[in-house]
Amino acid sequence: MIRGLGLRFVAGLILTASAVPMDGASAAEIGDLQMCVALRQIDDSRVIDDKTILLRMTSGTPYRRIDLDPACPGLRMADSFSSATSIGQLCRSDVIRVHEDPVGSQCVIDQIVIIDEAEAKTLLASRKR
Repeated sequence: MIRGLGLRFVAGLILTASAVPMDGASAAEIGDLQMCVALRQIDDSRVIDDKTILLRMTSGTPYRRIDLDPACPGLRMADSFSSATSIGQLCRSDVIRVHEDPVGSQCVIDQIVIIDEAEAKTLLASRKR
């Protein structure tokens, strides 16, 4: 019983923290770091390279760049990944797993950065090289 209450309390703290940029500003701006993004707000994800994932969001500032550390060997080639979460969010320090046979690599989300459309287009253009 106590575990359930503790889990809800921790999830509540994470949800609250994710709504406010790390620098304490009241509104999210380009360049701000985020602790988490809600999975239901992710419209699309694109693997850019072994260290970078681009997210297109459904509302608000439309793009997020996920920087991984360390790099996930094979991420770009596999072009897919997964992450387990029980709170419906993708957060800093979450583990990303590469979908690759027989065994994929794993890495950690280092940061989630709000970016503008120009940077998103630049990332997508670099992906095609």
